[in-house]
Amino acid sequence: MLLSALVIGALALYYFGLRAAAWAAGSTLVLCLIALFAPRWATAIHAFIAAGAIALYMIGRKRERPPDAVFAVRLARGALKRGWQTVRALWGAGSDDKR
Repeated sequence: MLLSALVIGALALYYFGLRAAAWAAGSTLVLCLIALFAPRWATAIHAFIAAGAIALYMIGRKRERPPDAVFAVRLARGALKRGWQTVRALWGAGSDDKR
């Protein structure tokens, strides 16, 4: 549930900017919560979310990236790089300790 909201939000962030990403992620989370408490509608809601993700990709790939999206992607790449370096440091990758 949270993963789909993050993926839709990241896709919207990359193609449309921060404000659209916040709306897309929030509405996806609300739809997933509705699907959780109304199991009869769950299949239709998940199909709607999947169709929305595909439409977001198809429309977004033809547009020019907005400036705030480019900035946000740079920040996300920097955060992922720092996180990866932290994980490698914690796991001891690259240490010369030979016991």
